[in-house]
Amino acid sequence: MTEKTKTFQKRRGRSRGLALGIDAGGTYTDIILLDQTTGHIISRHKSPTTRPDPSTGIKSGLDGLNNPDFDSVEMVSLATTFATNAIVEETGAEAGLILIGYEKTPEIIPKGTRVLHLKGGHSVKGDEQEPLDLETLDKKLKSFVKGLQTVAIAGFFSIRNPEHEDLVTAKIKSFCDLPVIQGHRLSMRLDAIKRAATVWLNARLIPIIRNLIRSCQKVLADYKIQAPLMVVRSDGTLMSAHMAVERPIDTLLSGPAASILGAKHLAGVDECLIVDMGGTTTDIAILSNGRVKISSQKGARVGKWETHVEAAQVRTIGLGGDSLIHVEKRRNLRVGPRRVIPLCVQADKDERIIHHLTSVLERIRYVPCKGANPCSFFIQNSPRKSGSPELISEYNLWIKNDGLFVYNLIEQETKGLYFRTALTPTDLRVARGEFCLGNPEASRLALRIFAEYMEMSEEALSLMVNDHIQQKLCLETVAFVSGKDKEFFNGLGPRWYNASNNGRQARIDLDLQVTLTAPVVGLGAPAHSCMPHAFEHINTDTLLPEGYDVSVAVGSVIGMVDKTYKGLIRANGSNTFDLFTPKARKNCNSLEEAVALGRTIMEDLARDEMRQNYVGDPLIKFNFYEQCLSGEEEDIHLETELFLRATGRPNVSIPEGLMTQ
Repeated sequence: MTEKTKTFQKRRGRSRGLALGIDAGGTYTDIILLDQTTGHIISRHKSPTTRPDPSTGIKSGLDGLNNPDFDSVEMVSLATTFATNAIVEETGAEAGLILIGYEKTPEIIPKGTRVLHLKGGHSVKGDEQEPLDLETLDKKLKSFVKGLQTVAIAGFFSIRNPEHEDLVTAKIKSFCDLPVIQGHRLSMRLDAIKRAATVWLNARLIPIIRNLIRSCQKVLADYKIQAPLMVVRSDGTLMSAHMAVERPIDTLLSGPAASILGAKHLAGVDECLIVDMGGTTTDIAILSNGRVKISSQKGARVGKWETHVEAAQVRTIGLGGDSLIHVEKRRNLRVGPRRVIPLCVQADKDERIIHHLTSVLERIRYVPCKGANPCSFFIQNSPRKSGSPELISEYNLWIKNDGLFVYNLIEQETKGLYFRTALTPTDLRVARGEFCLGNPEASRLALRIFAEYMEMSEEALSLMVNDHIQQKLCLETVAFVSGKDKEFFNGLGPRWYNASNNGRQARIDLDLQVTLTAPVVGLGAPAHSCMPHAFEHINTDTLLPEGYDVSVAVGSVIGMVDKTYKGLIRANGSNTFDLFTPKARKNCNSLEEAVALGRTIMEDLARDEMRQNYVGDPLIKFNFYEQCLSGEEEDIHLETELFLRATGRPNVSIPEGLMTQ
C-alpha cells in the first residue's frame, strides 16, 4: 500500500465504496469513478455538454465508463461552470428585487429589473432606522410578483437585524410559492450594494442550477444510483444539491476550486501552483498547506459583478485549446483570447469546410492576403429557411478587397449572430497525430495553409504557436504569484525569458532570473503539449499527474463540507451587550452571556446546515477574539468577533428525503 493510499484512507475514514465525479463544463462533461479506498480513478469518460438539457451529456458520460459498478457508488459530486457562464452571458431567471431602506437602486442592477422600494431598514447597531412599510407591500405585492420566477430581498443592515427581511419574506410566502432569497442568509459582510447584487444574482441563477441538478438526479435515478448528490462550492468545499438550488451563487467558481483539489489528490502535493488549461480559458491558482487559497478580496468577481461569495484565488486568462490562432500587425502571431470552433470539429459536421480549405490552399501561394486569417470561416448561427447555414470565408472577402465586411462579421460574432471556426491549438495537436478529434484532414489542411501564409515550415509554425502559449503562461504565472499586473513585466520579462533560451547577448548585461519556489501542476486536456517546458524559465518542475485531463471531476469527489459562521458582540452603552448572528439580534446583560448565547445559536445553525449537507456528526470548533482599547483604569471593550467552523464528510446513512426534489 502506497503512502498516498494510506493518507487517502485516513482522510476518508472507513468508506469502501465508489465516488462518482461529474464536471459539467461549458464545452465538455467529464465523468470519473473513483475508488474511495485507494483514491485511484477506476474509469473516466469525456462527452460534449448538451444544452438546454444537460442530462443527455451526463448520460453519454456514464455510458462511456468501462464496466461501472453503480451499485457501489456511495456519493455523487458535481462541479460546474453553469453559474459563471450565465452571469458572463447575462442570462437567468426573471427575478424581482425588494430593497428595504435603500435610497436608490444600485447602478449595477440592470435597467428593466423589477424593483420594489420599501421604507424600513436598520442602523449599524441593529436599531430600526424606520418602520417597515408593510402597507405599500400589501398594495403592490400582487402586481410585483406577476410573471416573476424568483424574488430577492435586501434590507439595509439586515446583517445586524434581519427582522424586516423576515417579515417581508413571510408576507410573500403567504401570498405565493415563489422562491424567496434573503440577503442576510447569503452574506454577513458589510457593503449593502454588493449584498443587494449578490442576492439578486443568486435569485436569477436558481432555475439554471435547478435544471442542471434535476437533470443530474434524473440520470442518476435512471441508472439506479442511490447516493447523495453534492455540489462543489466556489471555495472547494461541498454542499448538498438542495442547498445549491437555494444558493447557486456559491457555485460561481466551482470548476476552478474543484480543479485545485483534484491537483492535490492526483499529484500528491500540498504546495504547488496549479495551471488548468481548458478549451476557452486557463485558470491559475495556488494550493498552500494542502488547502485552496481563498481570495483576500471581499468576494468573487465575475465580469463586472463584485459579489460577497468566498472563492478560490484564481487568475483566469483567455487562452485554451480552442483559442483562435491569428496574426496581428507586423506579422505578430497571437493565440486567443477569443474562442472559436476547431476546424476538425466543424468539418466533422459540415463537409463544406474541407472544400473551402482545399480551395484556399490552391490559391494562397499565388494570391496572398495581407491582414486576413486564411483559415477563418464565419457561420450563421440561425439556419436559413432552406439549406445549410451561410458560410463565409475570411480569405475570400479579403482578396475581394472587402475587409470592412470582415470587421462587421466580427461585430456580429460578438452579438451571437455568427460563430467562427478557425485554426486552433487543438487543430495543431490533431494535425500532428497527438489527439484524435473530428476530421483530422481539416486540421492538416489548415496547418499547411497557415504555414504557407507565414512563409515557414509546418513544424516551425507549430513550434512558434507552442512558444507563444508557453511564454504567455509563464508571464501570467509570474504576474499572478507576484501580485502584479502582467504589464509590470513587459519590460523586464523578455530579457529574462529570452535570455534563458539564447544566453547573454553581450559581455556586460543583466543576468535576470526568476524562480518559483514550488512545482507547477499542469491540468486540462491541452496540458500535455503546452506545459511541460513552459515553466523552465522560472526554474521549477512541471508535473502532469495521471488523470490531469479530468482533474475537476476528481476534485469534486474528494472535498469536505466545511462552513464558517460568524457573529459579533458590541457594547451598546448601557452596560449591556448586543449580539449579532445570522439568525437574529439579541441583547445580553454581560459579555460572557453574549458569548455563550452566540455559541449556542451558531452551533444550532451549524448542526442544522450540516445535516442538510448529509453530515450527521460534524467536527465543530469555536473561537472568539476580543478587541479592547486600553484605558487609564481598565480596558474599554470595542467588540468581540465570534467564529464557528463546522466540517465533515457526507454520510450516506442520512435519509435521501432531505433533498429537495
